[in-house]
Amino acid sequence: MQTKVCGITSIEQAQALDLMGVDYIGFIFYAPSKRYVLNNLSLEALASFVPSTAKKVGVFVNEPIETVLKIVAEAKLDMVQLHGDEDLNYCEQVKKAIPVIKVFRVGALVPNMEGFENAANYFLFDTDSALYGGTGNHFNWEIIKNHSIALPFFLSGGIGPNDIKGLEVMKTTKAGKQLLAVDLNSQFETAPGIKDLEKVKTFIHAII
Repeated sequence: MQTKVCGITSIEQAQALDLMGVDYIGFIFYAPSKRYVLNNLSLEALASFVPSTAKKVGVFVNEPIETVLKIVAEAKLDMVQLHGDEDLNYCEQVKKAIPVIKVFRVGALVPNMEGFENAANYFLFDTDSALYGGTGNHFNWEIIKNHSIALPFFLSGGIGPNDIKGLEVMKTTKAGKQLLAVDLNSQFETAPGIKDLEKVKTFIHAII
């Protein structure tokens, strides 16, 4: 199983995660977030970070497409994660320029993903909240596990060290056939945007 570590605010930590074998490193370009990367790093600094294997993912929430593509170019991002209410047309336009992870927030029901299989490269399932993620809480994985998912997906939402057995079970379900990666964030932090690297390393070794 692949791993994504999101909410990075330090080039040194990004470099360490890359060397550790993390597959995707996420930088949040959403100003209300406690992990808003531009509070700590410039676009030039992000561009200077060239991972050996990891993909650099920019996380955006309802930004104008022009802004997204400008940041993609200036920060030299590899992928974008669209974490807001972006519609089919928006996703299709961005996908023409760069691979897209489209986020669906899961509450009580399976989200409506109709049509997005052609407008994105990957899906990501996160816990529903008014703040567009960042809750540090799980959603109920039972909601999606018996459904066919049209694209490879990232599983997010408060995932921590106690979820290793649950992830093994998820991989055996109908949805689990498309489970590409787990998305790690707040449960692996010592402060917002600062990761406990040893904790990340231990988790990665446990799920490989």
